[in-house]
Amino acid sequence: MKKISLLIAIILLLAGNSAKEAFAQENIRAMIKNFENMDVIETDIVRNHFPIIKKINRSTTKIQIASSPDLEQQIEEAFRQDSENAIHATEQKKDGKVYMFYRFRYSTYSYTNSNDMINIVENIDTKGRIGLYTFFFNVVQDDFRFPLIGFVNTAIGSHQSLQAGFINTTLVDFYGVQTGFVNSTLNDIAGLQTGYVNTTINELKGAQMGFVNSAGFSMQKGVQVGFVNMIRKGIKGAQIGFVNMTGGSISGSQIGFVNYADTITGVPFGFLSIVKKGGYRAIELSVNEWYPVNLSFKIGVPKLYSFVRGSYNADFEKRFAIGYGLGSLLPVSKKFYFNPELISTQTISKDNQMQLQSFVGNIRYKLSPNLQIAAGPSVTHVYMDKSEYSYKPMYAIVNHQINPKNRLVVGAGVAISVNF
Repeated sequence: MKKISLLIAIILLLAGNSAKEAFAQENIRAMIKNFENMDVIETDIVRNHFPIIKKINRSTTKIQIASSPDLEQQIEEAFRQDSENAIHATEQKKDGKVYMFYRFRYSTYSYTNSNDMINIVENIDTKGRIGLYTFFFNVVQDDFRFPLIGFVNTAIGSHQSLQAGFINTTLVDFYGVQTGFVNSTLNDIAGLQTGYVNTTINELKGAQMGFVNSAGFSMQKGVQVGFVNMIRKGIKGAQIGFVNMTGGSISGSQIGFVNYADTITGVPFGFLSIVKKGGYRAIELSVNEWYPVNLSFKIGVPKLYSFVRGSYNADFEKRFAIGYGLGSLLPVSKKFYFNPELISTQTISKDNQMQLQSFVGNIRYKLSPNLQIAAGPSVTHVYMDKSEYSYKPMYAIVNHQINPKNRLVVGAGVAISVNF
């Protein structure tokens, strides 16, 4: 409780100082504003902006005008009226030439009167200026270093430490933890975003954890954990979710139901993994001890791919079956591969079903870059939902009954596949 009270006191004190600063040079500022609106005044205004956003972080205004006694008196009076609020004030007069220089917390003003010309220069630096802190709506300027805790938190510039609220937004870079329902950083983030929707426009160094995570235009270094993870450029790390998408390369892994990447150095784990460049895609026709016709579609990377398979046997009560499996291509030489696969197959029926859980140990030979043949043994656990043994293999090396509903069958198969 004491820490919270102390934080509130500090923020209110800083906010009070900011309000005081806003009126510190009100007479000088009003005078300059009046000059800027006069057509006869020669002005030179320079504005510098934060990257990506159009927020001014520095401003320089130069005004030059022909001198007159009334104008000189007006300007010097405006300066002197704000002198008590200045951090530093200098006034010099020599040989009829007047020089005045005032420094405030975020701005400086100079005035010279020489050669019948008046010159005024205003420099404003908005970095570090507090906007509003109410613990409900919080709006702060660049380099505000205290945590933002409220319903809506906005940093106009960069921010570090903590943003905790329903909506958190940093318009440039963020370093620390953003936690809320919607978290957005419009440039780079180093740290953690955790919420329902997390967005980083440019670079992520750290982690995003939420329902939808997205990061942008440069290589990311970290991890995304969520239902949908999207990266425009690439990532050195991992994506873990239901749908993972990367427009560039991945040096790491994707773990999800559906994975997509342009290129990957590592292994994607999922029901469907699509790798645009360097991935593995094949259509395979095979024969085994249970089904004389099996058509499979395989996709992923050679180290780990997934596949779906449709099977047909005219002699079975339920002729059609569908299966899903995982496999790997492990090179033995330039032409030969050891090709282990795990597959679960089930007849398409509501009753009298047969379920097959198989391990296949194929040896695969590359006939050409796009054509391969394979052959090898298989070990299958067979489960019948009825005790009658109504499904029988066409051939078997071993056919062992465990109980009326379970069997262990050792067989073999051959296959031919086309890669594309």
